[in-house]
This record gives sequence, C-alpha cells and structure tokens, in this order.
Amino acid sequence: MNLIKKTHFLFPLYFFLVLLFCFSSCKKSEEVLYFQGFFTDSTTTNLHSLYFPIIQKNDMLEVMLTAANEEATELFTPVIQNNKTTVTYNSGVASKNGFLVDQNGYIELPYIGKILAHGKKRNDLEDEIEKKLSEYIKEPIVQIQIINFKITVLGDVRKPGNISVPNEKISLIEAIAIAGDLNITAERKKIVLIREVGGIRQEFIIDITSKDFFSSPFYFLQQNDVIYVSPNRAKINSSSYSQIYLPILSSISLILTALNLILK
Repeated sequence: MNLIKKTHFLFPLYFFLVLLFCFSSCKKSEEVLYFQGFFTDSTTTNLHSLYFPIIQKNDMLEVMLTAANEEATELFTPVIQNNKTTVTYNSGVASKNGFLVDQNGYIELPYIGKILAHGKKRNDLEDEIEKKLSEYIKEPIVQIQIINFKITVLGDVRKPGNISVPNEKISLIEAIAIAGDLNITAERKKIVLIREVGGIRQEFIIDITSKDFFSSPFYFLQQNDVIYVSPNRAKINSSSYSQIYLPILSSISLILTALNLILK
C-alpha cells in the first residue's frame, strides 16, 4: 500500500514537470511572424534602387575599362581575367584576381597611379577614375565590381557560416534565406548587425517583424557585415530547464518504471 501511495504522489509531480518544460518554450505568434503591418508606402522601392556598395580596405576590385584604345584596355583586363574563378553564394571563396585596396585605402591603376578608394561608393569611384583616365584615353568607360564581397551569418539559423556574394548586393532577408531561414526559436526583434563604420566596429539592432525594416538603412548589407541571431528567452530558459529538470524527469521515469514492474 505504501508503494501505491508513493506512486500516486509521483505521477502528478512528473506531469507537472513535463508541463512546466513544455510551456517554457511556447511563443506568441507576433514574435514569429515577419514584416507585420500593412505596406502602404511605395518610397522604399526608390530608396533601394539608389543603393551602391561602399568600398573598404582589403576589398579586391575588378576594374573593367572600355575604350577605343585597345592597348589601354589590355592594361586592365589581363590582370583580372586570367584564371578567373566562378563565384557563387555558397562557394565561400572569392576570386583572387583584381586590384587590392591596401591598408591605407588606395588602389594603384595603370596611367593614374594610386587613387583613394576606401569609403567611396562604387559609382563615385567609377566617375573619378573615368575623369582621370580621360586625360590619357578618349571617352573611357569604367565599371567596378567588388569580387571578394562576403558576409557572415551566425547564431540561431539553420546553416550559419560565411556567404560569398557574386553581385556585391545582398539584403538581410536574402542572407537569412541563404542561411536556411531563422529557427523557430530565433529572436526576430533583436537581430544584431555588426558593421565597421569609419574604422570603428559598431552594433545595430534590427527588428524584422516590422514592415518598417524595408525602409531601414540596414536593409542591404555591406562588405564584411556580421549578422548574429540570438535565441529567444524561451529557448534560453528551456536550455536551463533541460539541464536542471531532464535528469530529474529521467530519474522519476526510471523509478516509476521500476515501481510498475514491482507492483506487477
């Protein structure tokens, strides 16, 4: 009879702990849904169409020159086209050929020598190079591409890691998609973006549950950005609970199993 009473006492305790563990990981729907609200503002389209990447130190630049003077164009193209490798989003390795932006922020080009590139938008640097080259070449057309553009996604996503970007333009949403999307336990209102601004590493908090994210200056990512997705409090709590309660639940389960065998 004592064993039966103990068994009746342990069953409610066991189920209480199970329910406590389950409810600790519950989430509200507004914490999971992306881009909540209605889209009534069409200005974001124009804002994003004006986006140009900003060049940084250690960037590898492909500088393509188009001009009537073939000898001039050959001074640019062989450096960047021989043995060029194909880059994809998930390759993790960018092409090695190009003009390197050195630690002082300069690149060195034929005819014009060193020119400051760090901190400039790609289109502004193209215009500046064209202007300088026009002193030596008739009607030069310059196109620049960052060929080692990459970002890093870490934290509570399905496939964390480095992402090489072949077209030097990627939004935070695209980066999350390439990383396999956020886990259901990810904190969507406090995604951390780590970015170097003016030589200083800064952190920005992004809420992708809000539609206002589409007009955010952090919608597009920059070279070497790091995105960290932290787990939400429910996951952190459940992790703590699992370390404390799972051994207890396992012990109780073994005891109940043993009692059930004895009572038979």
